[in-house]
Amino acid sequence: MFKINGNHLAFIGVTGAGLALVAYVLFGPSNKPKSSKKSGFCGLQNLGSTCYLNTLLQSLASCPMFVEWLNQQPKSSTVSYTLNKTLKFLTGARYNDDGILSPIELVTILTKVGFHFKPNLQADVHELFIHLFSVIEDEAYKTSCSLADCLETNENLIEKRNIQNPMKIVNNVSINVYNPSKAEGSLLENTAVISNNILNISGNIVLQSSKKSLDKNQNVKPAPFLGYLSNNIECSLCHHKLSLNYEKFYVISLNLPEYPQLKIELSDILEQYIKKEKLENLPCTNCDQNNTKTDGKSYIKSVKFGKLPSCLCLHLVRTQYSKDRPLKRKDFVEFPEYLHMDKYTSVYDQLSKIRQSRERSSSEPLERLRGNKYTYRLKAVIVHAGEHNTGHFSTYRRGTTTDHSRHRCSETRWFFTSDAHIEEVTLQQVLQSVVYMLFYEKCDT
Repeated sequence: MFKINGNHLAFIGVTGAGLALVAYVLFGPSNKPKSSKKSGFCGLQNLGSTCYLNTLLQSLASCPMFVEWLNQQPKSSTVSYTLNKTLKFLTGARYNDDGILSPIELVTILTKVGFHFKPNLQADVHELFIHLFSVIEDEAYKTSCSLADCLETNENLIEKRNIQNPMKIVNNVSINVYNPSKAEGSLLENTAVISNNILNISGNIVLQSSKKSLDKNQNVKPAPFLGYLSNNIECSLCHHKLSLNYEKFYVISLNLPEYPQLKIELSDILEQYIKKEKLENLPCTNCDQNNTKTDGKSYIKSVKFGKLPSCLCLHLVRTQYSKDRPLKRKDFVEFPEYLHMDKYTSVYDQLSKIRQSRERSSSEPLERLRGNKYTYRLKAVIVHAGEHNTGHFSTYRRGTTTDHSRHRCSETRWFFTSDAHIEEVTLQQVLQSVVYMLFYEKCDT
């Protein structure tokens, strides 16, 4: 019988180690990403510091309303059509054998429309989001806005009457619509369109106009991420409205508190965003006419959500300057799976006034009076590891569902995606992440 002594064992061990080293040198380490077949969608190849693009694509693919909108866009909308083709691999509608997709076709198209992808130079996913939706908007329809698009109507707040007079604005109220992609920093005045009806909101605004003119893409609906902010300047004494402006948005950027805190909640940041501001040195002409002394300090400026979108994107500004040097804030911000946005809307204030005047003796909460009309469910979270000018973007996103249901009761799994890597995680892990961008979708009512 052949016996193996200590010398033989040593020789075998050295030989095995040598063969392993040769294999490592020749073939390199195994860096094959985890299989994405269990997730039902593909990972994305990094084309050279394009993780910011990959995270945005995974996030958009987790929003069924946006995917459904893309499906309705014609082939002539080149960017939207190419984006839709790419997202089909990220929603499970199509699949690659190796589970990895190269977004080179979309990169080529975006380069042609002005977004510069520089090899090995990372860009910001928030900037890419803005650029992408600016191009999508230009493709889908001519930028226009009506007051009916801006204002959320409510039967308790709006009185309609037929009238044939030309458009009128009373009480010196100016109504402007701001278009950040077209206005170059200025306010554009657009004709308000209410389909031959007159709007009378709390007796302060009355206007009328003819039917809205439609462009060549008259059947195209705006992207689900489109919403409007209402900027109102009103006297706190006589409630005279000095101006009422509407500003369109696709993403809302929220500032963190000035100083780091142990606990920051998303609701607190939203409250700060809509916090009223007292204006100085602005006398109220209406109060002056009634001999009411204001000292130029009676006007209050407020920002509310005039119309919330179907898909809500929130961006947390984490770059802060200290002695002219940019630093990245790494504060943990607590955010919910279900986000209630009703109290941040302009209609909420109007309903509050109604309740105060009609139901002073009632202790019923305002939510019961109105109901939670704007409840959003979390769809994706983008996180960033690193400092302000370097690092890596990755995404937590919901998995695909067979019935594409958006109802609260639908159970979907969560996945962590980092380029080609896909790994299943729990909702608790998602809610503990240090968020950079949040993607919510409005729940069915």
